This record gives sequence, C-alpha cells and structure tokens, in this order.
Amino acid sequence: MAHGYVIPVIIILILIIALIVTGYIYDPLVVIPSVAIIGFLAYRMFYVIAKTRKRNIYTYKGKIGKAIDDIPRGKIGYVVLEGEYWEALALDDIRKGDTVKVEDMRDLKLIVKRNIDETIV
Repeated sequence: MAHGYVIPVIIILILIIALIVTGYIYDPLVVIPSVAIIGFLAYRMFYVIAKTRKRNIYTYKGKIGKAIDDIPRGKIGYVVLEGEYWEALALDDIRKGDTVKVEDMRDLKLIVKRNIDETIV
C-alpha cells in the first residue's frame, strides 16, 4: 500500500532539491510561498490517493437507481445510480422511470431488478 505514496514524495523532493540547487532556499520571499505550495500539493496528493484506495467499485449491490429507458427482461439498458449512467442487465421487465435495485455487478454492467419498495427512494 505504501508504494502509492512514492510519486508524491518524489515530486516533493524534486521541488525541494530545485530550491536548493537554484540557491533560492535562503531567500525567505521564495521559500515561504514555495513551502506553502509544496505543503498544500502534498496534502492534496496524499488525500486523493488515500480516498481512491478505499473506493470499491463493487459496493453498488443493494443500491437504488432509476431506469433511463425500457429494459426487457434479459436485455441491456441504462440506469442512473448515484448520478452516474450505467449499463444494466434486467432480471425482470423494467419501464422507463422505474426505480431499480442493484442485485449484482458483472464486469462494468449492473444486474438490476425492479424495486418493489418505492418508498426507499
């Protein structure tokens, strides 16, 4: 897991070495903003890496979405789930606008069925 943090550390070290080599390491008018920028960039890189490593694309099981078009049973259509458009394989006949529940995921296709409990959405 630590290998994901190597690139940000290398970038930070290169920026610090560039300050030392150019001689600007002793100039507070350059060093203070540079350290602030390097610190902010380091924080954002580590934050993004930490957040994306925890993401699991298989957590859609059981989530509720909405059908974009009519999807006959056994056919593929499109649904919106958490603001994203997904290809979906229907386990039963789904009409446009119906709420759907994700039963499983195969590759990048959701396997969905019509949501019986409409009060969840």
